[in-house]
Amino acid sequence: MTNATKYFIWLTLALGYSTSKCKALLSIYPNIADFYNGGVSEWRLSGVLSPKDITALESTPLSKAYEVIARCNELGISILSLDDPAYPEKLKGIYDPPAVLYLKGHMPDFSRHLGIAVVGTRNATAYGKMASHVLSGSLAKVGVVIISGGALGIDSISHNAALETGGVTVCVLGCGINFPYLMSNIMMRKAIAERGAVISEYPPDYPPGKFTFPERNRIISGLSDGVLVVEAGEKSGSLITARRALEQDRDVFAVMGNITSPYSQGTNALIKDGAVPVTDYTDIISYYPQFSLEGEPDNMVQEIPVHKADLDLDDEVKKVYLAVTAEPVHIDTVTESTGLPVRVVLQALTELELEGLIQADKGRMYRLI
Repeated sequence: MTNATKYFIWLTLALGYSTSKCKALLSIYPNIADFYNGGVSEWRLSGVLSPKDITALESTPLSKAYEVIARCNELGISILSLDDPAYPEKLKGIYDPPAVLYLKGHMPDFSRHLGIAVVGTRNATAYGKMASHVLSGSLAKVGVVIISGGALGIDSISHNAALETGGVTVCVLGCGINFPYLMSNIMMRKAIAERGAVISEYPPDYPPGKFTFPERNRIISGLSDGVLVVEAGEKSGSLITARRALEQDRDVFAVMGNITSPYSQGTNALIKDGAVPVTDYTDIISYYPQFSLEGEPDNMVQEIPVHKADLDLDDEVKKVYLAVTAEPVHIDTVTESTGLPVRVVLQALTELELEGLIQADKGRMYRLI
């Protein structure tokens, strides 16, 4: 945290998030304290702010920023503002970088390490789960930082694959770090903070909203050198991340999928539009010869099949199977994500366990085998 951090927090509290105005003001006022101390007359002269913005600044006391800082100190959350030398240069270079990043853990040095964002659907198929696990694990094993959004499905599998190989991963949240979002993944987020970082542009207790997840997607792509879309439907939110990546001049990669699967329509469309098709982790790292990698992922499967036949399961059982991930997931989460009655979910889980496809853990948790 720098001496100017409080002013950047004040700006976000007044102007909101996902705005380019904070970066624009920093280009005019290298010392943002001068802007704050200049008052209304200086704010009008900046040429950046609207009358509505100025009213918002006037009505937002600096004491609100101190309250946020105190809350972060209480929770052990670090704060990086745009003027901080530790703020990632890649992210600073995008059109609308967050004025402030709240962080648990340690931000990797993205100037020295290749960063690849791995995103995809929450309702991943068996093929998508396997692909994200293999590719993310292989990349992490050779020193690539895996970046994702901490959601169920492809996000969680990618984070966990990186952790399993002893790699580094970064989770970008669409809410405050302390907000009780997706509590079934809390242990994963704690593990991520030990190996990398959990970050957000929102104050610690800020709730998720309609726009917070699309807004955070620009951070996921902004931190990365390239974005890998593993599995995505035609209207998947992962395609927003891919579009942001293109706007930010990042590379876009996509896993080729089953042409009859609705979960592959988005990725296959990306490939048709010019995304790099991926069947092996080397398809990605070969694009970045400037980065030194740490070796070969000898304990990972290095190739994935382009097509995998759907399992011969009833529709409801298959729906439950696709809701179970490589990391333990609670039965309540499975029920919520499938929309099926609890009794149907229980019956399906029992059938899947008998088939040897999933394993039951303590606390009504289930995971893929």
